[in-house]
Formats: sequence, structure tokens, C-alpha cells
Amino acid sequence: MSLNKSAYRNGWMKRFAFDRPVIFSIFVILAAGLLTEIPFDDIFAPLVDYPGAEFLKVIIGHLLTGFVLVGLLVKLGLMKRAGFTHPSHWKDLWLAWPLLLFVFLNFSSLLDGSLVIDTSRPGLIVLYAFMTLSIGFCEEVMARGVVLSVMLRKWSSNSRRGIYLSVLVSSALFGAAHIFNLVTGHLPLLANLTQIIYSFAFGVVFAACVIRNKAIWPMVIMHAAMDFAGGLRHISVGESVQAAVPNATISEAVSSIIISLPLILYGMFILRKVD
Repeated sequence: MSLNKSAYRNGWMKRFAFDRPVIFSIFVILAAGLLTEIPFDDIFAPLVDYPGAEFLKVIIGHLLTGFVLVGLLVKLGLMKRAGFTHPSHWKDLWLAWPLLLFVFLNFSSLLDGSLVIDTSRPGLIVLYAFMTLSIGFCEEVMARGVVLSVMLRKWSSNSRRGIYLSVLVSSALFGAAHIFNLVTGHLPLLANLTQIIYSFAFGVVFAACVIRNKAIWPMVIMHAAMDFAGGLRHISVGESVQAAVPNATISEAVSSIIISLPLILYGMFILRKVD
């Protein structure tokens, strides 16, 4: 009897995750958001300047959260479904090509001279690179690892409709999770609303590629590359990490949304050939 009770207690999380994937995912996203906001910068502030302390805070917070989420996947028995597979099993990596276009688009500010990297601070550039990698790791493990996997576990059942539903709902939650940037004051309202919408669109492609590729690591790298290219102002001449991000204009918001929305169709299209 005691063994049965122990098994019941140990299995409550699986039952919750597999029976109520949306509610479970909301709890996971909220917990992850809180973990990433632990003020580790207070520890490093006496040792390094502000940008370095801020980057270290983000790196440690996201790595810690990412490893906790990996532990959760292990507990749920979802590592393989989440895409933690050997490179020999990876396939169709070329499907991520539209995301590379956005990486190159964000690098265009370097080509036209409107932004110049501050090469006098190589240490800060390295920290920035590690920061974007930690964010890519944490967010992919959360959204395409835990959230997408529990939904596929519940809804797919060899049903293409269930796969589409899992991708759309997990991507919607991924987009909504960016409300943290408004709550914490990192982004003003219009810029944040724009980010939520285009994050949903990008989330669809990321999720579709993870499912088609049977791998999460390539999307971690792609996510990091996009964040690196999109935030170059943090390491550019004359810019400050402390500087407030200007709110988007209506035209900028509309343009960003229009450019990203076709990604939803692309993601749905490449899911047609899921094995």
C-alpha cells in the first residue's frame, strides 16, 4: 500500500502535465519568468560595470532556469520528444532558412553604417554573445521543449490536427510570455504588443522545425543568432544597456507584424510532412 501511495505521489506531476497541458504550461512559463528575474546583478555590480553585471544576471538566470526545465523534461520522460536527440537523428535542417533571412536583415544596420560595434570592449561582446545563447537555450527548452512536448503528448496521437493545435497553442503561449518585458519595464506598451505578435509567428516556425528536424539544438542556435543580431545596439558605439528602448511607432509596429505573419503559413506548410 505504501508503495502505491509513493507511486501516486511521484506521478502527480505527469498526470497534471499530460491531462492539463495548457494550465501546466502557464505555470511553467510563470515560474520560468520569475526565475530569470532573480537579481544576480547585485552580486556582480561591485565587480564589473553596469552592462557586464546586467549581462551576467541574464546569463546566470537563464542558464539556471534552462537546466531546471531540462530536469523537468527528464522527470516527465519527454527528453526525446523535446528534441534532445543525437545529431545522427537530425534531419531537414534546411527548413529553417527563412529565419536566416531575419538574422541577415538585422545585421543590415552594420552594413549601412547606421550602427558600429564598440570593439574597444571585447569582454562585453563575449558576454553579450553568451547572454543571447543562454536566452536561446532557456526559451527553446521552455517553449519547444516543455510546453510543446506536453501538448503533443496530449493532442497529437498521430493526428495532424493535434500537431497543428499543439504548435499554435504553444506558440501563442510563447508570444504571451513576452508580457514579462512590459511588466518588468524592459519594453513600452506598443513595442511589447508588437513583440508578442511576432514572437507568436516565429514560435510557429521554431516549433515546426523542431518537430520536422527531430532536434531542439539547431533551434537554440538559431534563436540565439536572431537575438544576437536583433540586439546589437547593446554593444554598439554610443549606446547604453541602461538606455530605455524607444516605443515603436504605429508604422514600425505594423511593418514588423506584416513581415512576420507569413511565417505562420510557412510553419503550417512544412508540418504537412511530419513523419
